Amino acid sequence: MILYLSIITIAVLIISASLFFIFSTNFFYILGFTALAAVLVIVVDALVATVCRLLPEKFANHESKVYTISAKEKSFYEKLKIRKWKDKVPEIGHFTGFRKNKIADPKSVEYLDRFLLEACYGELGHFWILFIGFSILLLGFIPFFPTMSLWLAISIPVAIVNIFLNLPSLFILRYNSYKLEILRKSNLKKQQRAAKVQAETSALGESAAAELVREVAVANGAKQGA
Repeated sequence: MILYLSIITIAVLIISASLFFIFSTNFFYILGFTALAAVLVIVVDALVATVCRLLPEKFANHESKVYTISAKEKSFYEKLKIRKWKDKVPEIGHFTGFRKNKIADPKSVEYLDRFLLEACYGELGHFWILFIGFSILLLGFIPFFPTMSLWLAISIPVAIVNIFLNLPSLFILRYNSYKLEILRKSNLKKQQRAAKVQAETSALGESAAAELVREVAVANGAKQGA
């Protein structure tokens, strides 16, 4: 979280300093509205994430085509060296009660299903945040805000920074989902093999028991005949 706050603070200062030289307006006036734009984007992000998480689970079905990751897409993430930096990006799963920065129970299909569900909710939220963050542009019509030209000059860069803050998380979720799907399929195959062996063993046991019953019956019949 400190990393995010540091990036936001630096971005606000850079945007404010740039606009100060362009518009020749009071620096602290610009700084104040730039900071306000950053706060508004954070609020919008939180609202979008909350709304997405409240959607029915069918909207976060990992088997849906929109959540399917191709080998080509996975290769793209690897070209970005995602494995080297993905663990440095803050993970806020504690807000939803499910951490996604570590696989706690890799052998459980039920756990992996929950993990994929939460990852899909996360993907959904980050994806819409990329676009809805630009909704703060509309606030330029409010009278006490700066002129529309100045507000656009403030809000557009802030919304763009918001994109670059959310893209890494979206990439990480999709990259991890690819591996989770493979692990899940492997576990399912193991379960199916174990179930098959158990069924065969059970059938063999029933057959052996039936054979034993027949042998005992035959033996008892022989005794009675004698």
